Amino acid sequence: MHSAVVSKAGFGMSTRFYYQAGFVIVVLGILCGCGSSGTAVAPILGGGSAPSTAAPTARPSSAPSSAPSPAPSASPRPSSAPSAAPSGGTITEFGGSLAEPAGITTGPDGNLWFTELGGGGNTTGKIGRITTAGVITEFGGSLLAPVEITTGPDGNLWFTEEALNGKIGRITTAGVITEFGGSLLEPTGITAGPDGNLWFTEDGVNSMGIAGSGKIGRITTAGVITEFGGSLLEPTGITTGPDGNLWFTELANPGSQSSSGLIGRITTGGVITQFGGSVLEAAVKITAGPDGNLWFTEQNPGISRITTGGVITEFSLPSSSLPFGITVGPDGNLWFADEGNSIAGTGKIGRITTAGAITEFGSLANPTGITAGPDGNLWFTEFGNGKIGKIVP
Repeated sequence: MHSAVVSKAGFGMSTRFYYQAGFVIVVLGILCGCGSSGTAVAPILGGGSAPSTAAPTARPSSAPSSAPSPAPSASPRPSSAPSAAPSGGTITEFGGSLAEPAGITTGPDGNLWFTELGGGGNTTGKIGRITTAGVITEFGGSLLAPVEITTGPDGNLWFTEEALNGKIGRITTAGVITEFGGSLLEPTGITAGPDGNLWFTEDGVNSMGIAGSGKIGRITTAGVITEFGGSLLEPTGITTGPDGNLWFTELANPGSQSSSGLIGRITTGGVITQFGGSVLEAAVKITAGPDGNLWFTEQNPGISRITTGGVITEFSLPSSSLPFGITVGPDGNLWFADEGNSIAGTGKIGRITTAGAITEFGSLANPTGITAGPDGNLWFTEFGNGKIGKIVP
């Protein structure tokens, strides 16, 4: 583990992650006292000066399964009226019968694309498309809990299927779905890398609910999969950093034997370095910020920033918050989805400036994923009521 400096600022757990189970984590390192004043604290001392380097295992996929998805269903499904969010930001919702929408991204066709886990089972997942006018089309119907989705360098959309026999999926803008893999251990986050490939996380939680065998994966646009690591602590979100490396979160659940989350960095050559430790709790999603840093959500709860040198600063949220997805908005701020607690309507969409000023909007049902849309708005999924939402920044 690499050393890191951490500071805190702001206010001041429950954790819900799609199909999350308990796990056992051991983290080396000690962090000394950190208060709310935002002052830096002593660095974590890792288990060695050199970053961990894992020899990759190359696993070309077998012949991919490729078939057009069933004829898509399309319906314009805007809500009856937009709702004005307190303190600014007009929110409009669409749909209402989607099956647990989760991840969302802007596609190369000028539409928004999202995943649907599938509701009652993990074998009825779909990929959805929504135009900026609110017309929804769904594809598939037998996917294995698709969770995250991103636009690939090949002009297609790529997504993860989070299952013990997980896959990586590709969908064209015409709706043709191809799947790769079949033995991945719960792939979760996915992003386009700086090397022309897709990179993804495998949380590594086995059938007994034990974590600690997580990996980072790479898939070429031809479907060749390579994995790195093997002992990561439930890696979840992943993004390309401003330094040309991939950055990822390692989730830690306070209900486990350790509440120490980590932030990881992996080069395109597969060299892994970890930052953080006992201060971080349940680091979930991560994105590259407009300020040259990486920003991520923590369900402790808070929004945090890490420099490419490993210096971490945390900004706290009220205890009722449960931040999840995070993205950069067209206004130069970071925007995040705050799922809220178990009470319906406690979810919000949040905005944080690069200086750490936080504002939250709305009264929503478990907003989860969020992305900047092609129309200058932020678009998000509402896991709790099967809707897609839009907020004007």
